[in-house]
Amino acid sequence: MQFIPRPGTPVTDIDTPSLVLELDHLEHNIEVMHSFFQNRPQKVRSVTKSHKSPDIANLQWTQDGAVPYGITCAKISEAEVMVAGGAKQVRMIEQVVGSPKIERLMSLAKRAEVLALVDHPENIKALSEAAQAFNVKLGILAEIEIGINRCGVQPGQEALDLVNIINKSKNLEFKGLSAHEGSLFIADFEQRSIVAKERVQKILDTRELLEQNDIPVEICGAGSTSCWNIVGTMDGITEIDPGSYALYEAQYTRLIPDNGFIPALRVLTTVISKPTTDRLVTDVGFKSCSIDKGLPEVDWPSGLKVNRLNSEHGVIDIIGSEGKQLRLGDKIMLTPQYQGTTVVAHERYIGIRNNKVEAIFPILARGAHY
Repeated sequence: MQFIPRPGTPVTDIDTPSLVLELDHLEHNIEVMHSFFQNRPQKVRSVTKSHKSPDIANLQWTQDGAVPYGITCAKISEAEVMVAGGAKQVRMIEQVVGSPKIERLMSLAKRAEVLALVDHPENIKALSEAAQAFNVKLGILAEIEIGINRCGVQPGQEALDLVNIINKSKNLEFKGLSAHEGSLFIADFEQRSIVAKERVQKILDTRELLEQNDIPVEICGAGSTSCWNIVGTMDGITEIDPGSYALYEAQYTRLIPDNGFIPALRVLTTVISKPTTDRLVTDVGFKSCSIDKGLPEVDWPSGLKVNRLNSEHGVIDIIGSEGKQLRLGDKIMLTPQYQGTTVVAHERYIGIRNNKVEAIFPILARGAHY
């Protein structure tokens, strides 16, 4: 069992490899995002699939500018954890298909307001039958495909036809539309805006078509971390659903340097070998720090560059004077390129402030992939 440090423990005394959360940075990111929407009609419904922590979700859904106690989840198991942690309204961003998952969705709908996502008549039929059997009224969003070639019906008439099926289905209540414009790693803000607005306009045009056919659209959701301050200013969008902004990560700072957020997620590692003057080895490998989007960056000390991560070893090149001074047992702080598969490798976040431990956040939904 990994040693869990007490509050006040210096960061250099934390056992490794450990997932470290810089609380000042986390709070900064949440403040930047939510303060932007305090006085806007659009609100933030944060995605929890990256951080998987009810503690972090609670910091998000209680902010001004948020959908109060509202979150967005990809998996039923994740939604169950979040509702147990205090969420009152859950919007699914993945279709719930198959009897086991649908039955759990209905059980969840008795404890919180649930918004299911659909793009196919067969799924609508299955949800309607289950909702009747469980005696629940289930909110439904239609997913619109706007440019990433994944799930969703085509905007326009195809979407209208699907919504008409929803409205004819017992125990289902059409609530609105959902779309994902994708993570747009386009450095130039104006160019990023052009692509995002072109895609999102498709869901807005679909909303207009529905309203022309006397179908009210309560929710019209889109807007990722890369486009939060673009999509979130478009008339007709009611809420955005960003996820990565809270923890942030190195790939964002590298590819979209003007996005307003700073990495809060780190991985702490220990020097276990220094076989040559220009190379050292640490106890972090790709099992505890993702390399899905590239090698992690060294946050501190300076004079180091990650050469590669094997399964349990990190090979680091010494490229500067501060790196040359490291000895066995010294600590190195890394910033992963991608948070998703880094977070699920750990049982907890160790929250630090001023280089001392302040809080422990269990990652209660770390295995919630079903």
